[in-house]
Amino acid sequence: MSLYLKFKATFILVIVCFSFCGLALAAAFFSFTGQINADKINVRVDATISSAAVCVLQKGQLVEVVSEAYDWYKIRLPKEAPSYVKKDLVECINMDPVTNPGKCLSAKVIKDRINIRLCPSESSWIIGKINRLTVVSILSTEGNWYKIQPVYQSFGWVNKKFINKDVAPLIKKEEPAVAKEDLKPSDRLIIEGKVSPYGVVLWRKATHKLITSSNKVYFLKGNRKSLNSLNYRKVKVSGKLISPDKSKYPIVEIDTLEVLS
Repeated sequence: MSLYLKFKATFILVIVCFSFCGLALAAAFFSFTGQINADKINVRVDATISSAAVCVLQKGQLVEVVSEAYDWYKIRLPKEAPSYVKKDLVECINMDPVTNPGKCLSAKVIKDRINIRLCPSESSWIIGKINRLTVVSILSTEGNWYKIQPVYQSFGWVNKKFINKDVAPLIKKEEPAVAKEDLKPSDRLIIEGKVSPYGVVLWRKATHKLITSSNKVYFLKGNRKSLNSLNYRKVKVSGKLISPDKSKYPIVEIDTLEVLS
């Protein structure tokens, strides 16, 4: 083999090794809960100091870190982050019948991989993408856009020096850390699990159930059409307990519903 061919083969081998090392390092990253260590810290749309600011975080605030790039952490956007979706990409499934008749409270995405944007403009930064059948909570209307609560699949970047890293990996809050018999009516819960149809549970019209990863069962009361579209998918539910004290299967009245997978 000529010297040139040997050099070329060695060069290719080095490139391949570096590629595999990069993939191994990326795969080794574990999500964690971090804490902001200073006031008025910007969350940015990209891992650069010159990119647009999404929102501001305060000292002591907890964030979910999902990956890293150089001196930056990628985080899930907090609830105060602005998020917008075009009206024609979603279908309203829940209207306000009392305080503001005609106002859309939640909507279902009708196309795959639609863009979530920072501002109500097609030229604005993309901060996330969501798929068909995802349900979003509507906060307000701005022209042809809905302002929504940030979804699970929306992200921003924070410089590493502003986040204190916990040692333990992130533990998802699938259910409250209380015994079933300790739950009381009007308690507020955040639970994760898979939705499945069930029928009507007594007069409370809980038409679906949610089964957590530890096989605990909760009945769900909410928009039936929305829940039907999410059968057998993993979701995060935030809501109020409305079942009688010490019920065998707690009934949760849904406030917000977010698709996880």
